[in-house]
Amino acid sequence: MTDELTQQRGTPSADPFPVDGAPESAPHARVRPPRRRRGGRWVGAVVLVLALVGLVLLAPWDPQRRQAYADQFTVWTEPPSAQVEQLAEELQLTEDGRRVFFATRPQVETARDFEEHCPFEAEIVLGCYDSGRIYVYEVSDERLAGTVEATAAHELLHAVYERMSESDARRVDELVAGYVATLPEDDENVTIVAGYPAAQRADEWHSRLGTSYTDLPAELEAHYATVFADRSRVLAFDDGSREALEEYTARIDQLSAELDAASAELAQRASDYDATLATLDADVTAFNARAAAGDFSSQSQFDSERAAIIARQDALEAERLALNADVDAYNAKLAELQSLDSERADLYSQLDSRQAP
Repeated sequence: MTDELTQQRGTPSADPFPVDGAPESAPHARVRPPRRRRGGRWVGAVVLVLALVGLVLLAPWDPQRRQAYADQFTVWTEPPSAQVEQLAEELQLTEDGRRVFFATRPQVETARDFEEHCPFEAEIVLGCYDSGRIYVYEVSDERLAGTVEATAAHELLHAVYERMSESDARRVDELVAGYVATLPEDDENVTIVAGYPAAQRADEWHSRLGTSYTDLPAELEAHYATVFADRSRVLAFDDGSREALEEYTARIDQLSAELDAASAELAQRASDYDATLATLDADVTAFNARAAAGDFSSQSQFDSERAAIIARQDALEAERLALNADVDAYNAKLAELQSLDSERADLYSQLDSRQAP
């Protein structure tokens, strides 16, 4: 809380600065305020830095404490940009989370700079934590809102994992492994992380659980709470980053299944139609030949057989119209599928720095 300096009306200052012997109430007395010494701020900053260096030198051999001091030194000497400050606010980082995040000197970069910092070990790379620094690809497409924030949170957890003591890392690894064991085999991350080198899997799962999974065990939630004051914000960004792609994929999968089923059915109906039409044409030809030869015993026999053929023709025509309508519907779905597939491909291209102009 900021202290307020107040002065009661009519109460003289306790420390007046009279000039040339003039009383403090002199109407035109000019008071010269004391001058501020130049360089005062720099002196204060130097004192803080020296104090921090002293703490590092005098601290017991505690790697985590020394790392915290080193992180704070980086934050003081290389303050974050306004963009990084905003990211920290969006991610609802705790004090510890902000210190580690700022100490990694995060960069949100366009394609060319990003590719210089992050190696491509997969088809699409959105961020990396390399040599103590966080790099995030600048995804600006509004349909992928949340991607930058979710990626930054993921990479931050790599930095947090790197800073854990051996005992803390073992404890967290056990918690993470216990939860991962409950995931179904078709969970997409099970397949993805299995492709990582064995030595990196625990670290990778630590980042993925913290940014993408709800309802974690209480001990894991407590661990992530030291980094994120409100982890639901991170989960919301992660959901938002994948929402558009998942909607495209869900509709594409639905259309693909419907088209696969309809394709087989339409093929069978078309085959049946052709066979029925061939039989009907043969019967019509035979009927006409019989009629020309006078091969009917009565007019009623002729009329009866003719009516039966006409009924078969009408039924087959109705089937032709229905079949054509279903083929048109099939083709419309196929066109939608092709359009959605193209749009999804474009959306994926927004995530791939290699496809940037």
